[in-house]
Amino acid sequence: MLFTNWKRIIAAFMVIGLTGCAAMSYLAGVDSHFGRYATTSQQGRAYTHYMAGIFHERRGEFHQAIASWEKVIDLDPEAQSPRLRLVRAYLQRGDYERALAYCKEALEHSPDSPELWILYGELSHRTDDIEAAIEAFMKVIALRPDDLMGYGALLELQERTNDMVAAIDIYEHLIERSPDSAALYYQLGINLARINDVKYAREMFEKVLELEPRITRARFFLALVLFEMEAFQDSAEQFSKYLVTRPGDVPAMAYRAAALSRIGQWEDARRTLELLLATGEAAPKHYLQYAWVLNQQDNAERAQQFALEAGAYLLADIIFAVDALDTTQEDDAVETIWDDRFSLDEVETESDLFVSAVLGLYGETDAARPILSMLDRLEDAVSFSPSLALFRVRVLLYLEQYHDALKILEAIREKEAESKYLHYYSAIAFDSLDDFTGTEYHLRAYLELAPDDPDVLNFLGYLYAEHDVHLDEAEALLQRALKQDPDNPFYLDSLGWIYYRQSRAEEAATLIRRAIYGMESDDAVLRDHLGDVYLLKGDVKRALGEWRRALRLDPSMQEVREKIDAYEDTDVNE
Repeated sequence: MLFTNWKRIIAAFMVIGLTGCAAMSYLAGVDSHFGRYATTSQQGRAYTHYMAGIFHERRGEFHQAIASWEKVIDLDPEAQSPRLRLVRAYLQRGDYERALAYCKEALEHSPDSPELWILYGELSHRTDDIEAAIEAFMKVIALRPDDLMGYGALLELQERTNDMVAAIDIYEHLIERSPDSAALYYQLGINLARINDVKYAREMFEKVLELEPRITRARFFLALVLFEMEAFQDSAEQFSKYLVTRPGDVPAMAYRAAALSRIGQWEDARRTLELLLATGEAAPKHYLQYAWVLNQQDNAERAQQFALEAGAYLLADIIFAVDALDTTQEDDAVETIWDDRFSLDEVETESDLFVSAVLGLYGETDAARPILSMLDRLEDAVSFSPSLALFRVRVLLYLEQYHDALKILEAIREKEAESKYLHYYSAIAFDSLDDFTGTEYHLRAYLELAPDDPDVLNFLGYLYAEHDVHLDEAEALLQRALKQDPDNPFYLDSLGWIYYRQSRAEEAATLIRRAIYGMESDDAVLRDHLGDVYLLKGDVKRALGEWRRALRLDPSMQEVREKIDAYEDTDVNE
């Protein structure tokens, strides 16, 4: 439910209905026609229908009640209370369009009613007119700047629609009014963390703990943003303090272990992961992290054991083979024991786990470089291994070493039968190098092998949209992807971007807004896209608003900065 005082409004409607003819004036300044002119037969009939509607409503006969109140409005177009009763009745029936229509009519007679504007905003939201809802809640704030009702409704709407930048602005305004509210600082910190403004988020969580140290979750988020800032010593200390009060928190233990490893405290990292595994809530990724820490401590036998527990069979073999090489110092021995028994599909699954669980937390120095060193040792000792080569490709892509990755992918294709994964990672590398031809070739080759993969359909369709080519084919590709996953925000944005290229501005705006609302957090690229669509529509004011949001989300977007500079002085919409 968007507006927390919704029940209060409904209750207010019911009170109005129980006050007889005086209820025909809903807000101060709205006259009751029945109270003043009940002598005419037309007014008398209106009054009769009004009371009949109340009678039907009390008996749960909403269809008859609606018919009675509509007759009242036909007889007395200025009457307000019947309109408000109709709003409530249509709300109860779920007919938001008609409820909205009667709410609009009520606002024509009472344009300065905050309660009506709140209701109008909620109904606009329910009918997917988000911009009208935002304008309505802004009207409430203008009418009652010292009342939190409008702020609360607007904040909840912005957070539901992923407008994190606008929500941050509101929280900052509220903090100016309530500078000692730990809850406001906490919510602001959460929103800042969601848009990856970790430095500012750190300040907010530190302020929360200064005002109210018992908000332990603030310490968890403080430790997390410190980790993202690569302040690993401070992060480990904050996670340690947090775990005193929440000793079984698995994510906190996993991050603490990673932070400790980043500062060279591998033994403490190992102990932390052992506590994590003892909780009984460990996932395969945690067993893999433990295996990695053991391997970094030169405990190859146990590292291999826990890699197997994680389902990381290729990594277990790598650890075993490298340990054999270190022990025997004989390449022939490793060549004999090495068994390249993994399909590329299996390597793909395992490398996904390794990238997310180990590289993502332990980083380049403590994970990427060490695993590449292990692969180097093996490649010097064994004949060409496609599985080891693909594993290396995944690490190189993580390190953004695209040219080296492409060389290895080509070598695998020379040795191995066709595989869609070879084309997929080639496409990623070529795209990262802004090589349209190479990207297109490998995406089409992938679709020859897996023609219905929605992610790759989206990849190729978006590639065409970005380069403004083959737009009809791009649209067909995205329609195929969306048929499989109709609410995928990435696919919706891609199709919206195609429509933008085709100058179909309204359709583009609708899809890109849906994409923004469906994302896990606000997204700079999607905001930039929406700004371009508004510019296509000639709405410079809204275009600038979206571009400013994009730049707030990602200050590195120089092209967006240039668009703002080019259009901010225009008076097109003035």
